Amino acid sequence: MCKLPFLVLLASTLFLGACSSGGSDSPVDTNAHPQSWFSSHSEAALASADYTDCVSCHGADLSGSGDVVSCYSCHAFNTAPPLLIHPSSWASSYIDHRSYADTDGFKPCAACHGQDLRGRTPAPSCFSANFNGAACHPDGPGEAPHDLGDSYRNGGHGLEAKADLTFCQGCHGELGGPGTSPRFNLGIDGQGCEGCHGLNYGHPQDWQGCTGHNAADNVLNACTLCHGENLDGINNDQTASAGVSCQECHSESPVNYPTDCASCHNLPPNNGAVVGDTNPNRKGQHDRIGHSRSISSIPAETCDRCHSSAGSCTDNHYDTDFPADVNLPIGSDTIIPTWDGSNMTCNGSCHLNGYDYNHNNSTWY
Repeated sequence: MCKLPFLVLLASTLFLGACSSGGSDSPVDTNAHPQSWFSSHSEAALASADYTDCVSCHGADLSGSGDVVSCYSCHAFNTAPPLLIHPSSWASSYIDHRSYADTDGFKPCAACHGQDLRGRTPAPSCFSANFNGAACHPDGPGEAPHDLGDSYRNGGHGLEAKADLTFCQGCHGELGGPGTSPRFNLGIDGQGCEGCHGLNYGHPQDWQGCTGHNAADNVLNACTLCHGENLDGINNDQTASAGVSCQECHSESPVNYPTDCASCHNLPPNNGAVVGDTNPNRKGQHDRIGHSRSISSIPAETCDRCHSSAGSCTDNHYDTDFPADVNLPIGSDTIIPTWDGSNMTCNGSCHLNGYDYNHNNSTWY
């Protein structure tokens, strides 16, 4: 006599329980969703036209009903369907989350990434060293792998950037490897490196004319980002890259000859090897005993002595007009070079290592 009301009451209790707490905290079979629902529900939700299967419990506007949670408690970036994981304005979560966090903090991130941002089933930890090959925050969000003071920003960062620009790319550059021409416009007042260095620049605009670019330690990864995989100024899609071809200055590919001055010079110049007789690799008297003894692998210590103190990063260094500029006498040297259109004749002497070398009527070629 009393069984029917009891069964009705039991069924009602199970039904209410099934809709009372849909989400990752739903471990029992009597719940509306399985235990793994939190990380797998998106496919089912998208398959339901206008979220029909969802509104029956979560309310017509999906903002919750009774004890059933609001979908917006997790989809914090949304105010109405369609429900997205991140704001619709984000072209890339890896790139765009940074400026959002700078402005709005990390609280909206906690719904998926966890209150401590160390990750949950549907979202990775923000403390990962990398995710899908992209640099993340091993020390946690808001931390940087360098000093955050003005001294670092106003000049101290240069040595690290020049040695390996990919060090900066992890936080301030778009994703992409060699030949992709990523922009360095992320973070730092919303402008990234471009705020100081200029549009589409991750380094000083006159870098070829200042001390630095020839000291890059990671040429094949860093320089090729914008100058093309072969440093020829061509992107992977065969379009012009953001960077010029390095071979406008280097006679041979710096990819094949990345160290020192070998893509243009032999030391001493000898008409052969890498660049042959191409300016400025003319043999002349470079291999004369007195000259070759003073020529080292550090051009600033030797080439400057005769070549107008041109250095390796000045306009004179890139002057390819024949003949090469010389600037004598220097110090105690008394050499006076004379160019007649076909050859250079030296008169006078130079003083090197305590010796006096007479150059009277000495021709260069």
